[in-house]
Amino acid sequence: MRTVLRGAALATTLALAAGLAPGSAGSTQDAPRTVLDVRDLEQGAAPAIAWSERRAGRTVVHGAGGTTTPVPDGVTEIAPMGSGHVVQTAGERPTTTRWYAADGTPGRRAWRTGDGLAVSARGGAVAFSGSRGRVWSIDEEGDRVLSFNPVPVTGKGRAVALRGEDCKEDGSSTGCTVYVNGVARGWYTSSHGIVDRPPHLRHVSTGRGPWLGGITSVSDTGSCSAMLRDWRVRWRTCDNRFSDVSPDNRHVLGLPAYGDGFGPTTLDLLATRDGSVVRSFTADRGGRSAVYFDEVWEDRTHVLVVTFQAGRWAVVRLGVDGSMEYAVAPRRAPDLAPPFQLQTR
Repeated sequence: MRTVLRGAALATTLALAAGLAPGSAGSTQDAPRTVLDVRDLEQGAAPAIAWSERRAGRTVVHGAGGTTTPVPDGVTEIAPMGSGHVVQTAGERPTTTRWYAADGTPGRRAWRTGDGLAVSARGGAVAFSGSRGRVWSIDEEGDRVLSFNPVPVTGKGRAVALRGEDCKEDGSSTGCTVYVNGVARGWYTSSHGIVDRPPHLRHVSTGRGPWLGGITSVSDTGSCSAMLRDWRVRWRTCDNRFSDVSPDNRHVLGLPAYGDGFGPTTLDLLATRDGSVVRSFTADRGGRSAVYFDEVWEDRTHVLVVTFQAGRWAVVRLGVDGSMEYAVAPRRAPDLAPPFQLQTR
């Protein structure tokens, strides 16, 4: 569950979850801490993953190899795919998902979808969901589009996680499974034609390979979550909601247990195996620290976040060791219109 500037919708979704499955993982009290003050950092390398930037009235996607692809404004999700990118746009228009070639040429078809792209662990497949629970995937086999049995949700679903790199079942592939959240609860649909509820979870927050994490219960003051491996609960916590899992599966990002306000000010890096807190990025007690959005692992030891502090937006690289540097230098933009968007992984 990535942090986006749609807090009201997220709060509504959380409030509709039910049930109680409390538990406890690691405590932040003993973890090393770094204050998330991103003023006057050193400039580091550009992001090693795709990211978009709006500047001078146009939006481009910067590829990991240094390419630039012009795309429409209002980008909310990006995923490299085949010879181009799957791009989701929203803003004042309905959320639309479309594939774009490297030169910006749009694919033949666009979909009106819910928010969210689900991306496989190695980026071989991307899935998304539309109205009446319909689900599609795009994979690298000729930028192929496949459809799945719909999930029973009202409105438009939100694709969250995808297990499997090739969704077309054949002699060399066992297919894939796509996890989709509705307002009331999460579901999955597979290339086998199976549609069912994931065990133990009300909503799915993240997934990578055998790991799947999500929300089990919500109260007026927070939420509880569980991390599963191969559908068996490994640990529970009421201190965090989950976001991205690292490329080596060793860490998972822990957001505050309840999303409120303009954006979160604390971020925990958790051990996927047991939930222990490896590093905490915390708020300054005097209020002189950043809020962040769109957190994603860049590699196995670094996280990229879009930050806002002192009227300026930036892309900041956070290290598991507590280091911080700019991946994209700060600049001003309207408060509620971040100029940057990071790749979904």
